Amino acid sequence: MRTLKLIARFYRGVFLANFLVTLSCIGIISYYGTHAHKLMGFLFWFKVITIGMIFSTAIYYQKKEMYYYQNLGVSKLKLGVTTSLFDFLLWLFIIINAYR
Repeated sequence: MRTLKLIARFYRGVFLANFLVTLSCIGIISYYGTHAHKLMGFLFWFKVITIGMIFSTAIYYQKKEMYYYQNLGVSKLKLGVTTSLFDFLLWLFIIINAYR
């Protein structure tokens, strides 16, 4: 339970950037309407690349905070995998609902 709280604390710092990327994907889908299915591959890779960029930027700018997480038993890898997976699943859920 403590690990989830720590991961959520880290995710709060990157949530806004990730959510803005998700909103831009929804905007692209709504703009293209019925032809949006042709862009799904592009949107998928766009989200994957931006998740990696946002995570690496967060790690770079929060170097000292990473010691806090590591001292409490949460590695960078665990932070990266769980927040990226959660954000991607959230994006997938929102995109599926927006595409309908």
